[in-house]
Amino acid sequence: MRHPHPLIHATALFASLSLVAVGGACRYSPDQAGPNTASAELHPILQGGSWGYMDHNGNVAVEPRFDAAWPFSEGRALVQTGDRFGYIDPAGDVVIEPQFSDAWYFSGGYAPVLVDTNWTFVGLDGNVVEGTSLGITPPASGPSVEHVELDRVRVGSLYGFRNASGQIVIDPRFDQAWHFVDGLARVQVGGKWGFIDRSGRMAIEPAFDVAWDFNNGLARVKVGERFGYLNTDGEYVWEPTS
Repeated sequence: MRHPHPLIHATALFASLSLVAVGGACRYSPDQAGPNTASAELHPILQGGSWGYMDHNGNVAVEPRFDAAWPFSEGRALVQTGDRFGYIDPAGDVVIEPQFSDAWYFSGGYAPVLVDTNWTFVGLDGNVVEGTSLGITPPASGPSVEHVELDRVRVGSLYGFRNASGQIVIDPRFDQAWHFVDGLARVQVGGKWGFIDRSGRMAIEPAFDVAWDFNNGLARVKVGERFGYLNTDGEYVWEPTS
């Protein structure tokens, strides 16, 4: 599965470009991007070599049939068929045929798409905004990090967390650490990823080759070449599959 790469100044650049492109209607906002409403309950899964979606309880909601799939944003999910990208709705119906050389998440009613060699916008209805050219690779979007009192800090080669006053409240003892989401932060110890709570207690033991932030109570994890989902209790909602 492809991993989009963020750009440091992409938000400001996107905002200025979108005013020219669609009269101010398209505004990129990382805080608005990502799963919403009913589609927030659907998560990409890999089964039998194909990607589909499960609901929040681990039941297959959209049968795996895509070469790649990404989370929903604004009721649309980016999917890949062959070397082309398009979008589906929460029912699994293709609403924008896979036709783009590359594509990204929706935000503010529009998504950046690559048509031939030109980055432009497509609307939720599938209509491409004519006469625009971004000239950049769009930024990643997805679930936003919640506002927290604790921020990660590095001391030497190890990571811990400090409070708003700058006091270290979780001792630096992790090889890697990320922000708190849904009350848990993913950390790496000895090459494996797990999750700690705000007290620094290891809430989910490091047992995963890769782990992603929680989103609506579920976190995607990778074990070998298999992908699964955990709830905040560390229980599998979807056992790792490939």
